[in-house]
Amino acid sequence: MNLSPKPKERGNVHSRFTANGVLVLDKPKGFTSHDVVKAVKKKLGAAKVGHSGTLDPFATGVLILLVNGATKLAPFLSDQDKRYRFTVSFGIETDTQDSTGRVVAVHECGPLTAGEIRKACAVFLGNIEQRVPLFSAVRVEGQRLYQLARRGVEVIPPCRTVKIKNLHLCDVSWPEVTFEVTCSKGTYVRSLGADLSCHLNCCGHVSKLRRLASGGFDLRQALTFEQFTELVDKGSLEQNLIRPGQALSTYPEIRVTSMAAQNIRQGGRLNPGEFIIPECSLEGPYRVLDPDNNLVAMVSKASQRANDDHQEEITFKTLRVFGPIS
Repeated sequence: MNLSPKPKERGNVHSRFTANGVLVLDKPKGFTSHDVVKAVKKKLGAAKVGHSGTLDPFATGVLILLVNGATKLAPFLSDQDKRYRFTVSFGIETDTQDSTGRVVAVHECGPLTAGEIRKACAVFLGNIEQRVPLFSAVRVEGQRLYQLARRGVEVIPPCRTVKIKNLHLCDVSWPEVTFEVTCSKGTYVRSLGADLSCHLNCCGHVSKLRRLASGGFDLRQALTFEQFTELVDKGSLEQNLIRPGQALSTYPEIRVTSMAAQNIRQGGRLNPGEFIIPECSLEGPYRVLDPDNNLVAMVSKASQRANDDHQEEITFKTLRVFGPIS
């Protein structure tokens, strides 16, 4: 598959793509997330295109792209849970923990039963300490780990706490075993596969990895690159972008009047008395929407106390403000 856009015909001048929104692509295998971002930006002629949540080159599936003003959504989308389907090939260990790496060990083991594998899955549920893969983009003393690894520099990758919310067995075709996992931001599925193999007194690597969902987005909304290209050529991509307010639909909402929205955009605070549909009993952050469903701001509770009339008062901290046209 070639992600390079076709060269423009001489004399064919395209206006810059100025719409803001979220585009969900089904990333093809063999391309970095940066490759996809670069190709989309060039094809659109957009001022800015970013992504929320990197996928390894060998992985496929949901890649959230943020177009123009929607790049402001990145910190709120990247914090959300991810769901993956992955296959572990038992008996072979690689230096990258996936199928792209160099084989460093071969171990005869198994075949393991489904019961044994399910029992091992249960061990990894909840908050776990995970060591970052040596071949990753995490920086240590200002340098990427994968750069150090390629130069043969010995370094101990850092550990981080991640949360495994669900991990279940899908299929056993020994020595390949397929799982599905729902996990927090920052989880390395490659490391999970390697650690799971080690727990089962074997070695292994992740040979297939597909992101099924990220936050409120899943494969049902994802376009292939060919479908994306076709929509751009037809001039109908804008209608297929997800509006910023809708993109953050997994966050609880607070609705305000047009006047209150204008005040917030001009630097004013969100006042509890201006709520149209308050949902402040839910955990934040909250997305603030105007009557036309435009995203006004993201806010969080700053304090909560009872006033002199014994009524609950809430103050809010503004995390980010968005323009009047989203």
